[in-house]
This record gives sequence, C-alpha cells and structure tokens, in this order.
Amino acid sequence: MRIILIMLLIIPAAQVVADRETSSSLVIEEASVLYEARKYKLAVDLLTKELEREPTCAGCAHQLGRAYGRLAENASWIAAIGLAKKTRIAFEHAVELDPLNEQALQDLIQFYREAPGFLGGGADKANNLESRLNKLRAENSSSNVSPTSSPSQ
Repeated sequence: MRIILIMLLIIPAAQVVADRETSSSLVIEEASVLYEARKYKLAVDLLTKELEREPTCAGCAHQLGRAYGRLAENASWIAAIGLAKKTRIAFEHAVELDPLNEQALQDLIQFYREAPGFLGGGADKANNLESRLNKLRAENSSSNVSPTSSPSQ
C-alpha cells in the first residue's frame, strides 16, 4: 500500500518536471527563431519571462546572453555597457547551471577575451575557462573511444 502511495506522488512530480523541460525547450526554439530574425529584444523578453518561471533553464540563460550580446553590439555606447554586463551575467549563469555546455563555455570565453575589465572581461578569466573547456573536450573524446577501436585508423 505504501509503495502505491509513493508511486502516486512520484509520477505526477515527474510529469511536472517533464512538462517544464518541454516548455523551456519550446521557448528556446522560439527564441532562436527570433534571434535568427534579428528580433533580439523580443527574444530577450521571451527568455527573461521563461527564466522567471524556470530559473534553472541553462539553455534559456545561454540564449539570453546571446540576445543581450547582439543588442549590445547595436546599441549606443552608454546602453551597450549595461547590455554587456547583462550578457556576461547570463553566460556565467548558463555555465553555472550546465558546466558541460561547450557552446556556453565558448561564448563566455569569447566575452571574457573581448570585453574590457570594467565590464567583467579579462584574459586570465578566458584562459582559465579555456583550460576547463579543453579538459572537458579531452574527457569527452577519451570516453567516446571504444576499447576495440584503433585511434590510428
């Protein structure tokens, strides 16, 4: 009887998690379409709302950083400063939520390399993160080699 009660509690909770992931995936997809259409402000609005609803959505944070970055590139100098800071925060949040996301790591490295120190950029930060990314790639490539395959072939 206890097992049945526990299952009745677990199954709906799992469905809620699955529904949230599906919803976030759809939002990321829609934001990507807006991004490709150069509608960066609309993408920012959509992703900001989704992150308020689902703050652990790493993909949303990454896409938000990309959209903020494009807005910063096209903004006045004063506005670009605030947008660049938001870009950094979004990329850092994405990497914090999903430290294995190579694209988010690459985007954050690029930000650190290109942004001046007063906006949170810096070569040391970029180099440290790049070392982490290279280690991740090495681990991924070694785990993808089967014991029967020959790397020289």
